[in-house]
Amino acid sequence: MAVMLATTQFSVRRATMTTDAHGIRSASGWAPADKARLGRIVVEPSEDGERDGPGVWVLGVDPAEWPLRARDLVVEPSTGREWLVITAGRRSHAVAPSVDWLRVEASLRPT
Repeated sequence: MAVMLATTQFSVRRATMTTDAHGIRSASGWAPADKARLGRIVVEPSEDGERDGPGVWVLGVDPAEWPLRARDLVVEPSTGREWLVITAGRRSHAVAPSVDWLRVEASLRPT
């Protein structure tokens, strides 16, 4: 499986969930990054004219990373940029499953 028109590589760091004494689950950290796979930046936010500015990014991630969950991190190893996943959904191609991809909405983490 592959992301069409890949322009970069992404790896994923899964959120480590813990439960406190009150039974509330929260992300307390992230696992090490997995293998880098091809991906692409589909939409960069244009707010304030900043390339790495605020807003929601849309990333095309390899479907081998499924399932992605809110609070997981998508990392671009070449630049060190990290995005915190807000939502992720599968995009399946009806004719050619080899071009399936994950549509990930995420916010850029400040460095």
